[in-house]
Amino acid sequence: QKPNKPLEVAAKDTEKRMRVKTIRHTDCMEVGHDRYDEIVSEFLQKIGRENIISISPINYTHMDLGTRQLMTEYGVSIVYNG
Repeated sequence: QKPNKPLEVAAKDTEKRMRVKTIRHTDCMEVGHDRYDEIVSEFLQKIGRENIISISPINYTHMDLGTRQLMTEYGVSIVYNG
């Protein structure tokens, strides 16, 4: 039988780690439907208000493959305990 873990190690196993999730608007398009608000809301509900550290808007530029033009898009970066 294995010996029990020291209390410090056992306490660290239950602590939540700081994590970052970035949700980009372009990743939330499905067959012409914009699901950005729905996906962000579902993620925030899943992690819970008490675990949110910060929510920051982001802007980024990408090449649209259809038009070959640079497109400016947006998203959100969420720092949370999980």
